[in-house]
Amino acid sequence: MKLLTLLPLLASTSLACAGTIKQQDDIRSLPITRNGTTLILNKKPWKAVGANVYWLGLDENVSPRSPDQPYYAPTKATYPTQGRITEIMAVVKAMGGTMIRSHTLGISVGNPLSLWPAPDQTNEAAFAPIDWAVYQARVYGLRLMVPLIDNFDYYHGGKYTFLRWAGFNLTGKESSNPQVQQFYNNKTIVNMVKRYISVLLTHKNPYTNLTYAEDPTIFAIETGNELNGPVWGDMNVPTKWVREIGQHVKGLAPRKLFVDGTYGVNRTHFAVDEVDIFSNHYYPVSIDKLKKDLNTLSTVDKPYFAGEYGWLGNAASADANLTAWFRELEASPKVIGDTFWSLFGHNVPDCDTFVEHSDGFTMQYGNPAHAAQIKLVRQHFVKMSKGLSIADDETLPSVPCPAPTAR
Repeated sequence: MKLLTLLPLLASTSLACAGTIKQQDDIRSLPITRNGTTLILNKKPWKAVGANVYWLGLDENVSPRSPDQPYYAPTKATYPTQGRITEIMAVVKAMGGTMIRSHTLGISVGNPLSLWPAPDQTNEAAFAPIDWAVYQARVYGLRLMVPLIDNFDYYHGGKYTFLRWAGFNLTGKESSNPQVQQFYNNKTIVNMVKRYISVLLTHKNPYTNLTYAEDPTIFAIETGNELNGPVWGDMNVPTKWVREIGQHVKGLAPRKLFVDGTYGVNRTHFAVDEVDIFSNHYYPVSIDKLKKDLNTLSTVDKPYFAGEYGWLGNAASADANLTAWFRELEASPKVIGDTFWSLFGHNVPDCDTFVEHSDGFTMQYGNPAHAAQIKLVRQHFVKMSKGLSIADDETLPSVPCPAPTAR
């Protein structure tokens, strides 16, 4: 068993065992609720801090280990191993995180390995890694935020998949075509999306015997990832669509929090009662932009979540920028959390090789090149979630690979 660092895990971030899970089932079975701009767990304020781990349900970064492993070559899609999923849960816990935002736990349409390879055709095999991820999050005492639709035309599908299914022959390269608004306004597409959501939320996880709608491990459902209209940054996501999707989600899962996944804070969505949380993304981190977002939200009694940010910052001043960014997030009573982009681990069962991704924002716990930033992130998570300060020279907790599971 390989260790990512030299010291054992601290008590505050110790890995879960079966006995611990049973003792803490009362907490793990409680929902996260909202009181104005504060999230509540077990009658106490709770912060949503963690990582974006977009690949938990379907990955694009590793080659299959054997000919019988499911693989879709055109998009390099394959299912992550259970070991990779479990290791990430252990890492987020060691970093002081409380949750994970993961696209492919909810966005999975349009290729043979998806939940919906075609309209109204459910691929039950695609639920296996999602079931495991939800279960392992519960094992490690973490919560999950699940987006439903991607604004882009990626391997896991999204807005353009539904458009093509409805007869609009568009790809992500035609994002400025006014017809992309048919995704929000075309009743056939809207109803198709709602049926997909129903399939997702009513699925029963064999590890927990709970549907995704019932399981409080999934604490929040997000309309989508960086949703926009035909003009980049236009925030042209119709209020009517947000309300209809919100009502559908709340009808199936009334105890879930509902997040507006528009790329930017859209004032017109303040009128949507179903929306619990507003958010935005930051590349690079920008305190001015954050302040503008918070000022926009000042007229509504709802909280703010920084859903993505580039942890690398700006060149030589990256660490200073990141530190200042964290202090700003920690100081605002409206900010209920944040998730950096993005976290990867080892190619488990290979514990000697990190999985790589090409966007330049790959964080790997245990990689010496990332140690300084990981310490900053961990200090921020612990400050947000526990109100505690961690010394700069404190050694990072160790995480074994493969990480332990409890069945």
